[in-house]
Amino acid sequence: MITTVREERLLVVSDVHLGNRMFRSRRLFIELLNYALENSYSFCINGDGVEIIQSSLAQVMRDFGECAAYLRKFRQRGLRVYYVVGNHDMVLENFLDDWDVVHVVPFLNVNSGRRRIRIEHGHIYDPAFVKYPGAFVALIYIGGIALRIHPRVYVVAEKIKDVLRRIFFCRSHGALAGTEPSEGIPGEPSAFRESAEEISMHGFDYVLLGHTHCRGRVRLSSGAEYLNAGSWFFDPYFMEIQAGKVEMKPVLDAVLDRSAA
Repeated sequence: MITTVREERLLVVSDVHLGNRMFRSRRLFIELLNYALENSYSFCINGDGVEIIQSSLAQVMRDFGECAAYLRKFRQRGLRVYYVVGNHDMVLENFLDDWDVVHVVPFLNVNSGRRRIRIEHGHIYDPAFVKYPGAFVALIYIGGIALRIHPRVYVVAEKIKDVLRRIFFCRSHGALAGTEPSEGIPGEPSAFRESAEEISMHGFDYVLLGHTHCRGRVRLSSGAEYLNAGSWFFDPYFMEIQAGKVEMKPVLDAVLDRSAA
């Protein structure tokens, strides 16, 4: 299993949740795959690319099955596809290896230009997941049951889960709600910025996480940058790496540029 690679051109997405009908991301995801192929980018799915816990096998296969045909084209063009394991697809930890065209890894260290970039889903930095992993996974399963009942029930269940996570975070840090440090990404527990800071101390210029579904970009005290592209629930974004420079862009912009070409 290779976790350190050199990529001068790489696109990174996270929290696509293929198979979860609330995200409705298959068509846009395929369009982004085509954009990557046409512009000679390798591709990285940074966790929760497929919704294994909250979806049925049939739904996952329907969404991911169509995408698989496009993934094979990357190898034909000398490009690579990486899959970093998240918490909604944690079962893939049992298959850390190369799957035909997809390299499945727990994290990815990317050398690009003169920069070093760490790509990791980030669920292991979630305070609730670290202290109560069983309860955390149970809440995800409950969300899956709610999704089968009705999409609106799923939305309510996700909001309850978010409130419980915030309550836990404040208690575990001896803080009151709303008093989390503001240096991080809005809406995100400061534990993620702190973890990104610690990771950057190991010589990384950029730290790319997912998991929280909160989008943002912050400068760390180490001089490195922490980025999170959020989820594909509403307005999906991706990260573009070119010769060591990282930019965050809306998926729709790439799709529209491709349509106009």
